Amino acid sequence: MRTDAVLSHLPTLYREGELLGAFAGTWGVQLDGLDEAGVSVQRAHWFDATPDLDEAAALAALLDIPPEPFHAGLGEYRAWVHAVVRARLQLGAVTREALRVLVSDYADGFQRAAGIRTVGRVDAWSTEPAGPQLVDNPTRVRETRLPQVGGWEPLAHLEVDNRGMDPAPWAVVLRGTGEQPEHSPVVVNRTTGHAVLFRGSLAPGQRLTIAPSAADRSLLRADLDGRDVTSRLTVWTDLRAGADGPGEPAGTLVAGALARGTNVLWFLPLATYDAPGLDRYLLAMADDSLTQARFDSTAFDRSLFAQPALVAARVAWVEAQPATLEVRLPASTLVSDAGAADQAVLARDRLEAGLDAAVERTAGAGIAADVVLRAFTERQPGEAHLVGVWPRTFREAGPTGADALPDSGAAFDVTDFDDSVLA
Repeated sequence: MRTDAVLSHLPTLYREGELLGAFAGTWGVQLDGLDEAGVSVQRAHWFDATPDLDEAAALAALLDIPPEPFHAGLGEYRAWVHAVVRARLQLGAVTREALRVLVSDYADGFQRAAGIRTVGRVDAWSTEPAGPQLVDNPTRVRETRLPQVGGWEPLAHLEVDNRGMDPAPWAVVLRGTGEQPEHSPVVVNRTTGHAVLFRGSLAPGQRLTIAPSAADRSLLRADLDGRDVTSRLTVWTDLRAGADGPGEPAGTLVAGALARGTNVLWFLPLATYDAPGLDRYLLAMADDSLTQARFDSTAFDRSLFAQPALVAARVAWVEAQPATLEVRLPASTLVSDAGAADQAVLARDRLEAGLDAAVERTAGAGIAADVVLRAFTERQPGEAHLVGVWPRTFREAGPTGADALPDSGAAFDVTDFDDSVLA
């Protein structure tokens, strides 16, 4: 190209000379190389034009935005940089609008680069679960076993920690774990004074669930292996421990809440009218100092003979997470080119990882963030119930000294003459 340009400046007679043409060609090739190098340098300074990832990273380093492990190529990295720059520099980073633009721009750019489609454009945050949501202080279901190992002994105090922002509604599941039934179990939150009593027995293997009702979360409902036993509950909202307790029960089955911080839960079987368990439950309300006897560790006049643990418990509660936000994006479908399903699934994982990192780094100092791509799911929950214990053990009893079960009496054509007694 430059050879022709050099020759075009010469008179027509000289343009056709072989020697002069070779001389001009030598300089033309050098000038062409210089032009090509200049274009490469120029292109290296244009972020959207450079074909080299290292050159793009060098440009983005001016803004301290390096490539991340979840970027599989220049196209994905370029989408990341554009989204982060726009959200941080143009929209103020920590605002709801900045986070919306960040999520929308990065998802669109990434999906174009990766050749997939799973997340739609986020034009606005929605209040409906089916749409894109930005949720402040999202709730989480927490649960713990009481105790962590073994069963819950009567009169034992165990702790549950509610780390949420607010008092948290809670539920308890008691399961019979001993060889004998537990009778009239009471679970008391000594921190709030809320207590609930089940007027009945919990046999080995049975599961008693006491939780807020689905119809009205302010009231409790009880379920014993699939049977509604709510009518057998009694609730105290301000239980008094000691000889003058437990006080007057509440007029309704009010659901309790775990206070913020540490809650002390107390378990004991308490006598109720017309309920079995005379050899198991306490005939009067205990106080907090009463314990099971332990040698060299409990007071003689504040101890009871030790009773084995016959139940284990699981406590669950709904906790509002402080300084946390969650982005929920509908992603029920995944579209890709034919034959590229495996690569599309991997790309979807990279997209979620990138959105996680982008939102967390943009949301603000000290704020935990998470992005959830909500795939299509079907749930068919089920419950298992103990209906038998195998192998079965059959026990026999007879008078002292006998090596066989005696017949109860003589029956014609039924019992042997030698092994029969008069009826």
